[in-house]
This record gives sequence, C-alpha cells and structure tokens, in this order.
Amino acid sequence: MDRIKACCCTGHRPQKFPFKYGGDSENYLSYLRELEKRIEYAIESCGINRFVSGMALGVDADFAEVVLKYRERYPIELECAVPCRDQARLWGKRDKLRYEEILRRADKVTFVSEEYSSDCMLKRNRYMVDKSELVIAVFNGTKSGGTWYTINYARRSGKQVEIIDLNKGESLL
Repeated sequence: MDRIKACCCTGHRPQKFPFKYGGDSENYLSYLRELEKRIEYAIESCGINRFVSGMALGVDADFAEVVLKYRERYPIELECAVPCRDQARLWGKRDKLRYEEILRRADKVTFVSEEYSSDCMLKRNRYMVDKSELVIAVFNGTKSGGTWYTINYARRSGKQVEIIDLNKGESLL
C-alpha cells in the first residue's frame, strides 16, 4: 500500500441514539446510508486507504462493517483500535460474536492499553485521531461525553471533521 492516509470514526453507543438502534427502521437505515456515503467520499475524494475503528458497540461496529464491505471494492484496510484487551468482557453473546468477527477480518488490531483504566477509552480516541487526517463523527447533539470530547480533540488537532447529525437537520455545532 502506498502512503497511508487514515480516517477514524467517533460516535455513540446504541442507547444514545435519538431513535431505535438497529433493525430496519427508516431512521436507522438512513443513518447507515449516510455513513456509507461518508466512507465512500473518504475513499474516492480524500484518498483514504486506512480506516480506524474504536470497536465499541454502536457506531464503531457499524463503521467497521461498512469498511469491510467496501474493502471488497477498494484497496483499503481496517485497523481496530481496541482500548483494552478485555473490552468486550461484559457484552452479550451476539455483540461479542459481532466484535470477534470484525477483529478476525481486520487488517490490523492495536490494543491501545493492556488493561482497563478510567482513561483507556480517551487514550483510544486520541490514538485514532492522531493517526487520521479525517474524522467522521456520528453525533446526537449532546455536548458532553466521549464523542463530544473526540470531536473537539480532532478540531484542536487540525483534523477535518465530517459530522453525521443523528437529529437530522438541526444545527448541532
């Protein structure tokens, strides 16, 4: 692969979506289509060839699966930036299976911290932003928490930030 140009994604866990996460609701499918469009834009217009997922439930897993789908058509890589080795220890069976399948198919897996700590998620987020030229942010408008922190960290770091507004049409920032 030529020079690596990376894109990461930050976003919310399923319970923070303003609509029901998953299934075939129009809001959820619309969000997935927008995520696909932003990833395709990153590949075709920005020359992105590596995508970095933080591997949390929700947006991170969706992002990783879309990248894996596009990897069949484009010469791109998926890196999974896992905050700690036992990240999925408390997850349900279906979520663990999804997580393990994504890790198995990834081109690279990076464990940002060996063990859980109170700041391992923020370390993971900073790692992803620091490695990336472009940050896709799936945002519900809540100006606190990990997604908000990561958007601000990316902006302070001079990164291009593309926002997917989960509230559709409302001005969030």
